[in-house]
Amino acid sequence: MIRPVVRRKMNKIIDAAADHFFEHFTLVVANDESEQRTCFQTRHQVYCEEMGFEPPRESKMEVDEFDEFALSCYIKHKATGDCAGTIRLVMPQHPGQLLPVEQNCPEAIRMDEHSPKRYPRFQVCEISRLAIPKQFRRRHSDSNVSPVTGKSLNGGFKSNAPGRNFPYLSLALYFFAASICILRDIENVYVMMEPRLARSLRMLGINFEQLGSEIDYHGKRAAFQLSPMEFMQQISPSLQRFQRKIMNELEEVPNFGAIFRHQPSILTRIHEEQRAA
Repeated sequence: MIRPVVRRKMNKIIDAAADHFFEHFTLVVANDESEQRTCFQTRHQVYCEEMGFEPPRESKMEVDEFDEFALSCYIKHKATGDCAGTIRLVMPQHPGQLLPVEQNCPEAIRMDEHSPKRYPRFQVCEISRLAIPKQFRRRHSDSNVSPVTGKSLNGGFKSNAPGRNFPYLSLALYFFAASICILRDIENVYVMMEPRLARSLRMLGINFEQLGSEIDYHGKRAAFQLSPMEFMQQISPSLQRFQRKIMNELEEVPNFGAIFRHQPSILTRIHEEQRAA
């Protein structure tokens, strides 16, 4: 008797979060140089300045070799135009292009049957570099306050368990990336994720398959795999509504069809700027 009650309450929380999200945020596929720079600058702010995961760059942009064959996306705060979170999809096209997990964390995948090497390159993708600036990350003490308006939320984005907040920006970024994978017919998606985030998402009915033990890579991380189609099928009706709204939003993205083409990289220009500096 308890489960249906909890499920209904969670569905109301998710619906409220979705309404709140689309009231205050919009989705951006980084097609042009300015949008790509926004993603790289946000990554630098989070990974280099706030978290210290990577060394600071003079360019104030965090980029690596995987960006040459990756698509970057971000969430824009409507009121300020600020980037509220970014994520990228690394999509190799030929055998010489490895996923970050293959190159940097091969020990994270325990069994060969889960290895991305089993699939053609165009059928694999890695979702990585999820970065949410600190002004859009909620503290536990602020769990009943909107990170963008400062106003009280309708019941708060919380589950019954104390201290577990509804991770709606992270969730929106993963839904954003998964939707693009579906549109590009990518069947096998990998992600290095904090196990605690995976547990939070599991409470919402989203089950990433863990492929090995935790390793120390920018903190405690583990490799996970998912099928985007199964991902969309297994989620609750409220999350399906959230995902459909994201798909509808994607259709309004300028140059939306460009996500089906290889994106021109600005890395060469960035490297030239770094050398000049």
